[in-house]
Amino acid sequence: MVIKTFEAFAGYGSQLMALKRLERDYPEVHFEPIGISEIDENPIKAYKAVHGDITNYGDISKIDWNNVPDFDLFTYSFPCQDLSVAGKQAGMSKGSGTRSGLLWEVERILTEIRDSNGELPQILFMENVPQ
Repeated sequence: MVIKTFEAFAGYGSQLMALKRLERDYPEVHFEPIGISEIDENPIKAYKAVHGDITNYGDISKIDWNNVPDFDLFTYSFPCQDLSVAGKQAGMSKGSGTRSGLLWEVERILTEIRDSNGELPQILFMENVPQ
């Protein structure tokens, strides 16, 4: 079984790293990355060093989802600095302009994907940590 994945706010690819570990325990499952979204130069370099050259669609707020192949699994570990107890705790209200407010891009993306082809990803996977 092949599960096509898109990793938003990809960083160095921790979500794909976890999925690849699952492949070791479940060899009948293969996670195929079809793209990522990341804007920070250093994590992009790290991602490529770890996972190879996977298409980076760049700024999550500027992606034309009609140009992204269909995928089954959408991961989005959005920036959490504004929520974290170690951060500024500036919040994530819609339209707040905070980095954590980028979570609302996921709502827009899913609406755009649904409206363009009617097929949403089968699996949504979000991760965040309190610190």
